[in-house]
Amino acid sequence: MNTPPTIDRRDFLTRSLPAGLCLGCWFALAPEVLAQEQAKKDKPPAAPTDQLGGDTSANSGMSYEQVFNFAFRDHSIPYLLAIADQIGREKLVEMLRSTTDDTSFWRHYGRRISKDLPAGFWAHVVTTEDIEKTEMVRVTRVTRCLWAETYRAANAADIGYAMWCYTDYATARLNKLKLERNQTLMQGHDCCVLKWIKEA
Repeated sequence: MNTPPTIDRRDFLTRSLPAGLCLGCWFALAPEVLAQEQAKKDKPPAAPTDQLGGDTSANSGMSYEQVFNFAFRDHSIPYLLAIADQIGREKLVEMLRSTTDDTSFWRHYGRRISKDLPAGFWAHVVTTEDIEKTEMVRVTRVTRCLWAETYRAANAADIGYAMWCYTDYATARLNKLKLERNQTLMQGHDCCVLKWIKEA
């Protein structure tokens, strides 16, 4: 049996929790991200240190699924659900969509986040395949997404969609792309299908 991939919890939390990234950022930044991930793999590991504030290479022994549960299911989702109880779920979801839209346009936001992600991050949290790829059009199918699994299991798919999936639309506009998408894992479908069309 294969051992599930593990990730240092502290490294994951400090690098990826602020990220409002979904597949739109991956599509737009793919060449840059792949180059950075290869550079990380080629770079020799830094020596661990136990000093306060120093880096450490000690592995927490947690899988990506466990980290997602710790970060989202056990911490951020309960807070968001409690806020929804106070202000109303529809209002919270609309606020999250608006905020997600705004933050996606911050200068260099996506590149800054992608630079700090652990090597191999995307391969561990989403499973994708291109079903069409031309100079003008790219159609991608997503068959597994840890965000969707985590938020749906917590009965918070609408919140997850507003925070993570909705980012794709802002990223498309930012990169002069048109996005067509009629289904997502977060909404309960068996896959996401994203069609990216370059604007003339």
